[in-house]
Amino acid sequence: MRCGDSPGSGLRSATSRGYTLLELAVVVAIVAVLAAVALPGLNPADDEKLDLAAAHVAEAIRHARTEALRTGDAHGLTISQTTQMVTVKRYDLTTAPISSLYTLTHPIDKQPYSINVNTTPATSGVSISNSQDAFDYTGLGRRKSLVFDANGTPIWVVGSGPTTYLLENGTVELSYANGQRLVRVATITGRVSIE
Repeated sequence: MRCGDSPGSGLRSATSRGYTLLELAVVVAIVAVLAAVALPGLNPADDEKLDLAAAHVAEAIRHARTEALRTGDAHGLTISQTTQMVTVKRYDLTTAPISSLYTLTHPIDKQPYSINVNTTPATSGVSISNSQDAFDYTGLGRRKSLVFDANGTPIWVVGSGPTTYLLENGTVELSYANGQRLVRVATITGRVSIE
């Protein structure tokens, strides 16, 4: 050991220097700011909110279809951009125009199956962002409601004849911050997917 070296310093040169805690904190802060600027749309909380809202909407559509298949009666739902509500209903296809008989109850909480996508704590701020009604029927146009017949086929019925129209496009758009999810209903099978 040389004179002036402290015990335990080993062969460390007198000119070498480490980093202070303050210097490390500044570097970490700069990296965090750069990451926040470079990746603004990748907030996991945003994705979770959108995923949960899309799952709720898909679950409502699937429940309506399942009830139509189970009971042999027309079931469906109404999606409103104005109120941000998704309401699952039983329909009467014998009236002209078809009419809603009643709102179904949710299978778990036994409350009316009507959800507001942007007011639950886990999905607050998410919105139904369709610029037009979500369900487009071939030869008829757009409607806020989707109805499943006893075979689980998405349809709309007009008149006492009646004339049945098949779903051409069923897409519910959900938005939050910079993200978006699409809940799609297949035209013939009524199957639901989330994109």
